[in-house]
Amino acid sequence: MARFWLEAESQYDHLNSTKERLVRFAQDKGLDVGQTTLKNVTTHLDGNQINGDPARWVTFFCFWYHPRALWDFMMNALEVAETDDHYQAIATSLAEHILAHYGSVIPHFEGLAQKDDSFARMLTGVWRHRMSDDVWMRLRVIQSRVDDPLPTLIPIENGVEYMAENLSEFDRMTANKGRYLPDENGAWRHRSELNGRDAGCD
Repeated sequence: MARFWLEAESQYDHLNSTKERLVRFAQDKGLDVGQTTLKNVTTHLDGNQINGDPARWVTFFCFWYHPRALWDFMMNALEVAETDDHYQAIATSLAEHILAHYGSVIPHFEGLAQKDDSFARMLTGVWRHRMSDDVWMRLRVIQSRVDDPLPTLIPIENGVEYMAENLSEFDRMTANKGRYLPDENGAWRHRSELNGRDAGCD
């Protein structure tokens, strides 16, 4: 799914079905895709309101799926990313959403960025979106250490107030705003399971 999202673009739109587009993509890329995988991806892309569009599926995925699933998909996408456009898509569609809605995972971003130059470089394409002040400033530290950032990097001198006028006090002070919240043990659980705690989610 990650590779199809990053690379397929619109070159297969003339084909009649999602399955046909996936099969042709796999053939053109020399990928060995089993029938189970093909069926699963087709099911996801043919889901309600997705209409075979992988970009639309990624948007849906970000708002509804568990933070661990978002992280894993981001890692899968990074494994196949080859161009700045790929890194930028991952930054804006995945990393930006995770940091804005599940900001308490920022230590994982910091740790991996120290070990993986490609991951750190991808993060230079992330803008603020709804990030809390603390998460945004910690991301800026990561971005400032990258020697060859993506062209879309927001100038480092733009500090904590960058985009702040577009954010509510809740956004600025709250790291976790998504459908899941960490419980008392740090495990991510759907907000409905947390005894009425308000996630403040979209």
